Amino acid sequence: MKQQVINYWQSLKEQEQKLLIVAGVVFCIFVLVMGVIRPLNSAVEKAANEVDKQQALVSWVGKSVTQLKSQGAGRAAAANVNLTQLVNRTRGKYKIAISKMQPSDNSLRVNIDNVEFNQLIAWLDELTNQHGVKVANLDLGKEDAPGYVRVSRLVLEN
Repeated sequence: MKQQVINYWQSLKEQEQKLLIVAGVVFCIFVLVMGVIRPLNSAVEKAANEVDKQQALVSWVGKSVTQLKSQGAGRAAAANVNLTQLVNRTRGKYKIAISKMQPSDNSLRVNIDNVEFNQLIAWLDELTNQHGVKVANLDLGKEDAPGYVRVSRLVLEN
C-alpha cells in the first residue's frame, strides 16, 4: 500500500505534486479551523455569556439585600410582642395548621405538617415585614401533594 502511494506520487508531474501539497495544507487548515478553533470560540463565547448572567444575578442579589436591610432598619422590632400570640393571630388568615410550638426566651420554634408553600411564604412575609419578626431558621421538606411542604423546624425571633 505504501509502495503504491509512493509510486503514484512519483508518477505525478511536479506541478501536480505542488497542487496536491497546497490542497493538503488548505484541507488541514480547514479541519483545524472547523474542528478545533471554531468550537473553542463557541465555548468561550457561551462561558462569557454565562459569566455576564451570573454577574447580573450577583448585582441584583446585592441590591435586593441592601434594599431589604434598609427596609428592616427602618422598622423597630416590637420586642414586647408575644410571638405565640402573634403567630396564632396571623396563621388563620393563611390557613396554616401548626402541629407544634415551643416558646423560649426571645424565640418560638414551630412545626407545620402540611402547608401550601405560597401560603407559608406569604405568612412569613407578613411576620417579617409587618411585625418585625426574624426568621432564624427554616427547614422544609417536600410533601406528596404538589406545591405543599412540611416545615420540620421554623424558628422565629423578636
